[in-house]
Amino acid sequence: MMDTKNLEKIGLTRNESIIYISLLRLGATSAQNLVKESELHRSRVYDSLESLQRKGLAGYVIKDYKKYFQAVKPDKLLEYLDEQREAVQQILPELKKIEGMKREEISASVYKGKEGLKTIHSEMLKEGKDVRVLGAKGLIYSELQYYIPNFEREKLKKGINTICLWDKEEYKKRAVNKKHLYGKVLPKGYDSNGVVNIFGNKVAIVLWKEKYPTGFMIDNKDIADSFRKWFDLIYKKM
Repeated sequence: MMDTKNLEKIGLTRNESIIYISLLRLGATSAQNLVKESELHRSRVYDSLESLQRKGLAGYVIKDYKKYFQAVKPDKLLEYLDEQREAVQQILPELKKIEGMKREEISASVYKGKEGLKTIHSEMLKEGKDVRVLGAKGLIYSELQYYIPNFEREKLKKGINTICLWDKEEYKKRAVNKKHLYGKVLPKGYDSNGVVNIFGNKVAIVLWKEKYPTGFMIDNKDIADSFRKWFDLIYKKM
């Protein structure tokens, strides 16, 4: 097992580091396999998985009614602790060697907490396509107030438009940057706790009701195209 000290230096606990490395080594795997691989107590494995998901460094996919966990790519560590970029770059080659050929592509992932939301918005920039938001609330401007300004700058550089169907008229006022931002307001009574973000080949559904916002991101062109058609239909009818 790789020494965890370097990961601990950038802010992960020892148990989080062990689980993250184990996830890279195993690829998509069950919690039971993680207990065996890490040699940690079951409760500590679940605690570490929960915290890694909140930090946007792990997700899971459901297959045959079973939950399989997987680490995000090691490069995500650069976004998680930007001020420690040099330290992360030193350990990336070793982490990527561990990842090897066992990685399995995830078509759907679950992210929790603010770091999870950052991961979803980073994917928007990577896709580089217009973003459609159904049930827009503008909560990211307060919840991610230090991240969003840089996100908006990068979005403008890439010429990405955001088209919103706002839950309420008052929510439009929360938007900090109005450039490349367009939208309409849904009829009264159609507001909800969920937000659907459609961009490129991905659809991210975020639930704001819980203590920590939870995001479910699907990576599939057909699904994204379907959601985009439904969004455009609703938009044109309003």
